[in-house]
Amino acid sequence: MSASAQDHLRAGAACALALAVSLPIALISLSKLALLCTFTWLLAASPEMRRSVIATSLGLHRLIYVAMAMFALSALWSSGSGAAIGKSLSQHGNLLILPLVFFLSKARKDSVIALRVFMVGQLILLLSTWALYLNLPVPWAQIGRTEDGTLYAVFSTYLDQSIMTAVFGAMVWHLRELIPAPIRTASVALATGLAIGAVFGIFIGRTGYVLATALVSLAIYWELPSRWRLIALLVPLALAGLVSLVAPQAQERALLVKTEVTALMRNTSPDAVDTSSGVRMNFWKNSLLAIQKQPWIGHGAGSWSSQYDTLQPASALPGYVPTAGNPHQEYLLWGVELGLPGLALLLGIFVAVWRLSNSFEQQARRAAQSVLAATMVACLFNCALLDALIGDFLCMSLALVLNFGLHPAALAEKTQPK
Repeated sequence: MSASAQDHLRAGAACALALAVSLPIALISLSKLALLCTFTWLLAASPEMRRSVIATSLGLHRLIYVAMAMFALSALWSSGSGAAIGKSLSQHGNLLILPLVFFLSKARKDSVIALRVFMVGQLILLLSTWALYLNLPVPWAQIGRTEDGTLYAVFSTYLDQSIMTAVFGAMVWHLRELIPAPIRTASVALATGLAIGAVFGIFIGRTGYVLATALVSLAIYWELPSRWRLIALLVPLALAGLVSLVAPQAQERALLVKTEVTALMRNTSPDAVDTSSGVRMNFWKNSLLAIQKQPWIGHGAGSWSSQYDTLQPASALPGYVPTAGNPHQEYLLWGVELGLPGLALLLGIFVAVWRLSNSFEQQARRAAQSVLAATMVACLFNCALLDALIGDFLCMSLALVLNFGLHPAALAEKTQPK
């Protein structure tokens, strides 16, 4: 295969996944498989690719490789079933999207094209949500969207799509220079306005509210002159007040957390446990107990459910049922499976992303740090990197903004033929 054909294959594989993260999970899985197969084939067929993999060694990638190796090794002592171990290893593998996309992107042009494809896919998804909200026909929307979990979400749930929409809005704002000048102002205003409106006015995902508030606050902080940046500390309060006026359902969902937690602390009835906050607190409590039992090596990949099921019957809380899920908290999941070293490794990966992005030009740096902040916040309330679809989305978003930053405009100009 010629060098030109290889370049098209590289770009096509990255763009396919960039688009697929806005589509159903089956297409995401196929695109991830195509990405892996493309990388594997090029690694075998292209000496240039082999040299690139050997010569290029980012600290972030080394940490990801170590994490994958630790999860694989932990299968030797895992208390989980074979199916749970396999599922855990596969889902933690979402992080490999970052190095795979990096090695398949040769130049800034590749990164820009992939980001634009990503934005188009997300914009179509967002417009589809608004169409559902306005009761317009959307042939590709999933059946059963009137249920709470899928209300106005197109291919997933309101939880996933509210997070995706908040991240998309931030990426459009910070990377607005990628949008062609004739339509830039209108497109940025439309996309960010619809994204914020959807998160607070359509979806009922509380994680989405927190993410959107954090990302809007960050954007305002960065846009303000240095002497005014202390004012940005008031932005979350001002935004909360504005949302309570124009989107009362968002305020109601936020206040429901206090109600649920208070009910759980005051009594141990099944109704108090069987709430979103009650379930999470119970998961987190038992996760901490599991970490205490095996703090240095953890219980192995895929072990969370078995540990929860072991600990839960001894809990004072009634309403116990076995679970095959996760603790709805990425940090605790890594702690249970790999112990405290695993938790330190996850935090190390986030620190590596931050440090890497600090060397980027402004728009890339702000976009990368916004996606990172959203990921870290989402991991506080969900297993955001592990979960299907949202984990793929966040890892691909990080891969795209990091690749864009690693191919700065100045370098692209220097390498263009005269």
